[in-house]
Amino acid sequence: MRAFAILLIFGFFGNANGQSDMPDPVKWTFEVEKVSENEYKLLYKADIEQGWAIYSQHIEEGGPIPTSFTIEEQDGVELVGAVVEPAEVEKKFDDIFEMDLIKINGPAIFYQMVKTTTSAPTIKGFLTYMSCDDSKCLPPTDVDFEFVVQ
Repeated sequence: MRAFAILLIFGFFGNANGQSDMPDPVKWTFEVEKVSENEYKLLYKADIEQGWAIYSQHIEEGGPIPTSFTIEEQDGVELVGAVVEPAEVEKKFDDIFEMDLIKINGPAIFYQMVKTTTSAPTIKGFLTYMSCDDSKCLPPTDVDFEFVVQ
Protein backbone atom coordinates (compact mmCIF):
# COMPACT_ATOMS: atom_id res chain seq x y z
CA MET A 1 0.00 0.00 0.00
CA ARG A 2 2.81 2.40 0.90
CA ALA A 3 4.51 1.79 -2.47
CA PHE A 4 1.23 2.51 -4.25
CA ALA A 5 0.85 5.81 -2.36
CA ILE A 6 4.40 6.81 -3.29
CA LEU A 7 3.73 6.03 -6.95
CA LEU A 8 0.58 8.15 -6.81
CA ILE A 9 2.58 11.05 -5.37
CA PHE A 10 5.21 10.76 -8.13
CA GLY A 11 2.53 10.30 -10.77
CA PHE A 12 0.79 13.48 -9.72
CA PHE A 13 3.97 15.56 -9.95
CA GLY A 14 5.45 13.70 -12.90
CA ASN A 15 2.61 14.58 -15.27
CA ALA A 16 4.25 15.96 -18.42
CA ASN A 17 1.52 18.60 -18.81
CA GLY A 18 2.05 19.98 -15.32
CA GLN A 19 5.84 20.01 -15.12
CA SER A 20 6.11 23.76 -15.67
CA ASP A 21 3.91 24.24 -12.60
CA MET A 22 6.04 21.93 -10.45
CA PRO A 23 7.69 23.64 -7.46
CA ASP A 24 11.48 23.92 -7.44
CA PRO A 25 12.32 24.17 -3.72
CA VAL A 26 16.04 23.30 -3.90
CA LYS A 27 18.73 25.37 -5.64
CA TRP A 28 22.26 23.93 -5.89
CA THR A 29 25.55 25.82 -6.24
CA PHE A 30 29.08 24.43 -6.38
CA GLU A 31 32.42 25.81 -5.14
CA VAL A 32 36.01 24.63 -4.74
CA GLU A 33 38.05 25.36 -1.64
CA LYS A 34 41.83 24.82 -1.77
CA VAL A 35 43.06 22.94 1.32
CA SER A 36 46.73 22.38 0.41
CA GLU A 37 49.00 22.25 -2.65
CA ASN A 38 47.14 19.32 -4.21
CA GLU A 39 44.07 18.85 -1.97
CA TYR A 40 40.70 20.46 -2.52
CA LYS A 41 37.27 20.44 -0.93
CA LEU A 42 34.39 20.25 -3.42
CA LEU A 43 31.39 22.03 -1.89
CA TYR A 44 27.84 21.11 -2.87
CA LYS A 45 25.57 23.82 -1.46
CA ALA A 46 21.81 23.26 -1.27
CA ASP A 47 19.53 26.22 -0.63
CA ILE A 48 16.33 24.51 0.51
CA GLU A 49 13.10 26.49 0.82
CA GLN A 50 11.48 26.60 4.24
CA GLY A 51 9.07 23.71 4.75
CA TRP A 52 10.95 21.43 2.34
CA ALA A 53 13.67 18.85 2.96
CA ILE A 54 16.04 16.58 1.08
CA TYR A 55 17.21 13.23 2.39
CA SER A 56 20.44 11.84 3.75
CA GLN A 57 22.72 9.63 1.69
CA HIS A 58 21.96 6.94 4.27
CA ILE A 59 18.33 5.90 3.77
CA GLU A 60 17.01 2.37 4.22
CA GLU A 61 15.36 0.57 1.32
CA GLY A 62 11.66 1.34 1.00
CA GLY A 63 12.09 5.02 1.78
CA PRO A 64 12.67 8.08 -0.36
CA ILE A 65 15.51 8.35 -2.85
CA PRO A 66 18.65 9.21 -0.88
CA THR A 67 20.83 12.11 -1.96
CA SER A 68 23.75 10.72 -3.97
CA PHE A 69 26.82 12.10 -5.71
CA THR A 70 28.46 10.60 -8.80
CA ILE A 71 31.84 11.90 -9.95
CA GLU A 72 33.20 10.84 -13.33
CA GLU A 73 36.46 8.91 -13.05
CA GLN A 74 39.38 10.94 -14.28
CA ASP A 75 43.14 10.48 -14.41
CA GLY A 76 44.89 12.82 -11.99
CA VAL A 77 41.93 13.08 -9.58
CA GLU A 78 41.63 10.90 -6.48
CA LEU A 79 38.61 10.97 -4.19
CA VAL A 80 39.53 11.08 -0.51
CA GLY A 81 36.82 9.36 1.52
CA ALA A 82 33.11 9.72 0.90
CA VAL A 83 30.89 12.78 0.54
CA VAL A 84 30.36 14.29 3.99
CA GLU A 85 26.85 15.38 4.95
CA PRO A 86 25.93 18.48 6.94
CA ALA A 87 26.03 18.00 10.71
CA GLU A 88 22.63 19.66 11.08
CA VAL A 89 20.07 17.00 10.20
CA GLU A 90 16.65 16.05 11.50
CA LYS A 91 16.03 12.43 12.48
CA LYS A 92 12.36 11.59 12.93
CA PHE A 93 9.43 9.45 11.86
CA ASP A 94 8.10 10.42 8.44
CA ASP A 95 4.34 10.04 7.90
CA ILE A 96 4.62 9.84 4.10
CA PHE A 97 7.10 6.93 4.09
CA GLU A 98 6.04 5.47 7.46
CA MET A 99 9.62 5.07 8.70
CA ASP A 100 12.35 6.92 10.58
CA LEU A 101 14.32 9.15 8.18
CA ILE A 102 17.22 11.58 8.21
CA LYS A 103 16.10 14.85 6.61
CA ILE A 104 18.15 17.90 5.74
CA ASN A 105 16.36 21.25 6.00
CA GLY A 106 17.39 24.81 5.25
CA PRO A 107 20.76 25.70 3.74
CA ALA A 108 23.06 22.68 3.67
CA ILE A 109 26.62 22.01 2.55
CA PHE A 110 27.90 18.60 1.53
CA TYR A 111 31.57 18.19 0.66
CA GLN A 112 34.00 15.78 -1.01
CA MET A 113 37.76 15.90 -0.49
CA VAL A 114 39.94 15.26 -3.57
CA LYS A 115 43.66 15.09 -4.37
CA THR A 116 44.98 16.06 -7.76
CA THR A 117 48.16 15.15 -9.60
CA THR A 118 47.52 17.29 -12.68
CA SER A 119 47.14 21.05 -12.90
CA ALA A 120 43.68 22.61 -13.27
CA PRO A 121 41.54 19.50 -13.77
CA THR A 122 37.85 19.86 -14.37
CA ILE A 123 35.82 17.49 -12.20
CA LYS A 124 32.39 16.60 -13.57
CA GLY A 125 29.48 14.53 -12.40
CA PHE A 126 25.92 14.74 -11.17
CA LEU A 127 23.97 14.50 -7.96
CA THR A 128 20.55 13.01 -7.40
CA TYR A 129 18.15 14.17 -4.70
CA MET A 130 14.49 14.04 -3.79
CA SER A 131 12.63 16.78 -1.97
CA CYS A 132 9.46 16.57 0.11
CA ASP A 133 7.37 18.83 2.28
CA ASP A 134 4.90 17.63 4.93
CA SER A 135 2.32 16.49 2.39
CA LYS A 136 4.01 15.66 -0.93
CA CYS A 137 7.23 14.61 -2.62
CA LEU A 138 8.70 15.66 -5.92
CA PRO A 139 10.24 13.11 -8.28
CA PRO A 140 13.97 12.47 -7.92
CA THR A 141 16.04 15.10 -9.72
CA ASP A 142 19.52 14.91 -11.27
CA VAL A 143 21.73 18.01 -11.25
CA ASP A 144 24.95 18.15 -13.29
CA PHE A 145 27.98 19.78 -11.68
CA GLU A 146 31.43 20.85 -12.75
CA PHE A 147 34.33 21.97 -10.58
CA VAL A 148 37.41 23.66 -12.06
CA VAL A 149 40.29 23.00 -9.66
CA GLN A 150 43.06 25.63 -9.92
